[in-house]
Amino acid sequence: MCGISGILSPAGVTRERIGQMTTALAHRGPDAHGVWVNSAATIGLGHTRLSIIDLSIGANQPFYSRDNRYVVVFNGEIYNFQALRNELNERHGITFRTTSDTEVLVEAFAVWGKGAAARLEGMFAAIIADQQTGKVYLLRDRAGKKPLFYFQSGTTLAFASEMKALLRDPEIRQAAKINRDVFTTFLHLGYIPGPATIYENIFKFPAGHIGECDASLRIYARPYWQLQDHLSDVILTDAAQAKDTLRTLLHDAVAKRMISDVPLGAFLSGGTDSSLVTAVAAAQRSTPLKTFSIGFEESKFDESRYARAVAEHLGTDHTTYTLSEKEALGIVETYLQHFDEPFADTSAIPTMLVSRLARQQVKVVLTGDGGDELFQGYGAYTWANRLDRTGMGLLRVPFRGVLKAAGTSRLERIGHLLASPLGNERSHIFSQEQYFFSQQELDTYANGFTPFRYQDATDSKQRFTAGERQALFDLEYYLCDDLLVKIDRASMYYALECRSPLLDHRLVEFAFSLDASLKVRDGRAKWLLKELLREYIPSELIDRPKWGFSVPLATWLKGDLRYLVERYLSPEAVAAAGVLDAGYVKQLVNGFFGGKDYLYNRLWVLIVLHKWLHDNG
Repeated sequence: MCGISGILSPAGVTRERIGQMTTALAHRGPDAHGVWVNSAATIGLGHTRLSIIDLSIGANQPFYSRDNRYVVVFNGEIYNFQALRNELNERHGITFRTTSDTEVLVEAFAVWGKGAAARLEGMFAAIIADQQTGKVYLLRDRAGKKPLFYFQSGTTLAFASEMKALLRDPEIRQAAKINRDVFTTFLHLGYIPGPATIYENIFKFPAGHIGECDASLRIYARPYWQLQDHLSDVILTDAAQAKDTLRTLLHDAVAKRMISDVPLGAFLSGGTDSSLVTAVAAAQRSTPLKTFSIGFEESKFDESRYARAVAEHLGTDHTTYTLSEKEALGIVETYLQHFDEPFADTSAIPTMLVSRLARQQVKVVLTGDGGDELFQGYGAYTWANRLDRTGMGLLRVPFRGVLKAAGTSRLERIGHLLASPLGNERSHIFSQEQYFFSQQELDTYANGFTPFRYQDATDSKQRFTAGERQALFDLEYYLCDDLLVKIDRASMYYALECRSPLLDHRLVEFAFSLDASLKVRDGRAKWLLKELLREYIPSELIDRPKWGFSVPLATWLKGDLRYLVERYLSPEAVAAAGVLDAGYVKQLVNGFFGGKDYLYNRLWVLIVLHKWLHDNG
């Protein structure tokens, strides 16, 4: 895993300029640092390296193709690089100088051009410069596991793994303008969905796309993978067959992600997804797999006892760190600053801390990310199916009134969920499951409401349930622009590489070829995953409530983090930010401290935005 940067500018590029951007990414790759500028001084590339495959200096980047035409900087891993290497050698006569996947990537591009993208399996973001034509190519993996941002102006195209690298450049820093159009989307979702960012002229390059840039400073991007193009016409309903296929696909996905020239371990929360990935990985090793979990002193948020029980059963070398509230609170400011734009997912805090713990012993970890989206693990999917039932539309308004009048925090929250959305059912369900602002609230109380619009999942054959369509929404937005962002930034802050076997594109395609009854059966979510997991651990470690990787934020906001409420939600701060009506904010604050705990995430997302504006405005 690494940090990459690049500039394309007919006006000229210097080594100092690209070096300055690259230095801002040192945390992503502390093992080596490299800068390249072409002879015309119109293209520059930078790289900071976290050495995982082929630790020699010969594999450092920027890396040249053997004919010196192409130069690449690359962040991530190509899991099928050995198979591609053999094909390039046997069919195209290419001899390799290193054992790195970087060399395979650049030679694959030299042979197959843009067609190489669809051949790659892995997590990656890459910038490839063509010295012959002066063009630059951008490449990002199918799920969006690895980030790639770009800045666009009349004189410059610049690219980087994180926005902090772009903003290190004086020209970009001066030109960057805050994008107020995304404020209400952030308050609605808790993150900013791509391609937008908090800046008007900085964008997220889309997942599953390859882009071509030339001296015109335009980016011509096209998808090389879209899920809808890979869905089978046959819905798989046979449970035994589905389980066998899942076993085969998962074993292969894990095996490919265990290739490493440095120590490797796994995050183990004790939940279904991480337990299954850990079980499959442990079964493929001759020595105990190192596993890591974070526990909380507040017992409601502590799953570590389940993780220890799973680890003991699987025979892993397990390390648990029990987190005090004080220690978790101590990293809040770091997390808010490190993500570069407003980001309200507080599970970044334990993710950063478990990454710090794991990095003391290993350089690579496996994670269970993706299981919820693929196999219907979230409560939002249950709500989507409920609200999709015949006749529910007529009952939503009266039900909402009854629930809001009930006077309890839980029922009021459900009342908000039943509110009629502004044509955006998916984002409405998501926002209310996460306790964020509805678009109706924002339309009423925001100063300059800009609605969030999205294209609902294509479903011409009506093959998906409402819950599955909700999951497709999450794959495109929540997973890509929140969960994978969290994992990348939190782990790379400590130079730790995270790999997610459940997000192998073949597993994603398989999951959406399954009948819904194989995902949820008799009210049990992730049914097929759990059936496979029973082959490894006892049922009593599987059939238990889902907690999630969360922190006691509501408690913190009433205690040690109350200063954030007082500082950033005061009438003066609200007026200075100019985002929401001050009277409504005061009403929310009073309601929260008056016992309506479900309002905590509305306060938090507003605090995060106001703080960011205070620090960066």
